[in-house]
Amino acid sequence: MSQKRILINWRSPSTIKVAKGDPRSSERGAWGATGGGEMNRIVKNSGVLLVAAFVFGSVSIVEAKDIVAGVVIDVKGKPVVARQGSTKWRRLRNNRYVYEKDTIKTAKGERVAIAFIGGAEVRVNEKSEFVVNSGGGRKRTSLFTKAGQAWTRMLHGRAGLDIRTPVAVAAVRGTEADVDIRDRMTVKVYEGHVNVNNQHGSQSLTAGMMTNVTGGSAPAAPRRMSASDYTSWQTGLDPKNLEKRLKKLHKKAGQKREIKLKFKGKDGKPKELNIKLEKKQ
Repeated sequence: MSQKRILINWRSPSTIKVAKGDPRSSERGAWGATGGGEMNRIVKNSGVLLVAAFVFGSVSIVEAKDIVAGVVIDVKGKPVVARQGSTKWRRLRNNRYVYEKDTIKTAKGERVAIAFIGGAEVRVNEKSEFVVNSGGGRKRTSLFTKAGQAWTRMLHGRAGLDIRTPVAVAAVRGTEADVDIRDRMTVKVYEGHVNVNNQHGSQSLTAGMMTNVTGGSAPAAPRRMSASDYTSWQTGLDPKNLEKRLKKLHKKAGQKREIKLKFKGKDGKPKELNIKLEKKQ
């Protein structure tokens, strides 16, 4: 006998939200109970759990995972995303939000560009898999990968990004960099500054420098990049209407900050965007 499964997102003792698991639910939840009357709501919500268990046959209580991290600003092919704890992959499309702990995956010929709330833009190359540790709203933007390649740039001067791998961490503080991990980790800096470190040592790279890291050893001494070392795959992605998308992202995330973003417009000229962010209570 088949069983339907419904997920319950527990936010606080007085808040319960039904997440997508039953086809009749909405994407972010079918209902919720918040506000006063905490004890009454706990009793009522407990009753709902019992009813759900009886009707659907299985109830799981999971932690809410709705912290907005970024927004998709361009795609090539059909890259996919999976929420934390889920084995269901969903297609990533333009303007779709990604959340902390999401896993982003691309197959051959697929690429995706994402703008994060902390001010970093990341373009993920084909045959890659990245986990979003943080979008940068509450702490520094951070991604993790065991195998993949990402090109990054900072949309404002205070932005930063950590790309974590099993062999080292690349702390990007500059404008443009490329991080690739396959049988070894390769870090290239086009503009700005990147610090590469692990338990065995660290190296500081500036524009035009690169380094390699293998398991069990410190990052190699930086060397000057040759013309053949520069990559061009990232130019296959060309985000449009970046200003509009960033405004929507910040509104969705609800962070309380004011930042100045610098980027190039459609005419190729530098532009600035001041955004005031207000955190949801």
